[in-house]
Amino acid sequence: MSEYMFKTYIANGREYFIYSDDVSDDRFTQKIDFPFSESLFSLLDLDIWKREPQIKKIDRALLELYRTRDARYTEDVFFTLQSLSDVHIFFKLLFLDWSKRLNEAEKDNFAHASDMLPHKAIAHIPSNIDYAQKQIKDLLERVLDMDASKRSVASRLYDYYKDPYHVDPRPFKFQPLTVSFEMIDRNAYAEVLYPKSIYDLIDYYLREWVRREQKMRVCKNCGKYFAITGRTNAEYCDRVFDSKGRTCKDVGAIAKWTREKDTDDVFKAYRREYKKRFAWTKSGKILPEELYAWGERAREKKAECDSGKITLEEYTTWLKES
Repeated sequence: MSEYMFKTYIANGREYFIYSDDVSDDRFTQKIDFPFSESLFSLLDLDIWKREPQIKKIDRALLELYRTRDARYTEDVFFTLQSLSDVHIFFKLLFLDWSKRLNEAEKDNFAHASDMLPHKAIAHIPSNIDYAQKQIKDLLERVLDMDASKRSVASRLYDYYKDPYHVDPRPFKFQPLTVSFEMIDRNAYAEVLYPKSIYDLIDYYLREWVRREQKMRVCKNCGKYFAITGRTNAEYCDRVFDSKGRTCKDVGAIAKWTREKDTDDVFKAYRREYKKRFAWTKSGKILPEELYAWGERAREKKAECDSGKITLEEYTTWLKES
């Protein structure tokens, strides 16, 4: 296997990930992008413990490889890591790195497999990701949640790291990163990260949240954090919420409309009369065309009532007599 490449950068409000398992041939280079913040939020949403059976499968295969030096055990490692790489973009780096390790280890008949392919680095992935998720959520709550405090991000960040009682989880520890400054297209440059681990990727995107003082809020529908990128009064996120493909924003808008209409006496009067007449169409008392024509007039009268041209009592009387 030739040298692999994995890099990421942020430009124009989007995250870009470029990777290849063979840098000598551009045909193998892949490039994908997401809205800024999506990769870290999708990691937060990931139930890493559902992936534990796959992790254990890799761990068992590695231990058998140490014992037997039988190359067939590398297949379990390779293909299971490949399936994990489809779960989240951060795991693509893990797959590329370990594919190279497997190839290098095979060259000397796995004589140094335990050093080149340390099983604990894989076995600890669920607990490490789980702990990182807790740290990220803790930082969101204490530093970036725009509804939690009116104090500046800088002062809240200071308290976050200086709090002597901050024990579990401990504050996220930012590390030095391998970052270059590169031309990303004909008209733009960007800081580009060449991560060595998943932790580097988490570090890079989390520090961008802090550096940009990204405003965050808990979605009133799903209870998860989302980034405020437009109106600061946004209450719902864009995550897909149900099997119909509706997002929290969609569901929230419907719920808000329902709440408002439930307290709207004008609308309730219209809806009550409409339901009665709709039932008449089912029983054959009036034709559907008659209901449609009545509905047109009723909505026009409702608009007059909403604007104050007629009173609610006058509108109710019209509904009953029309």
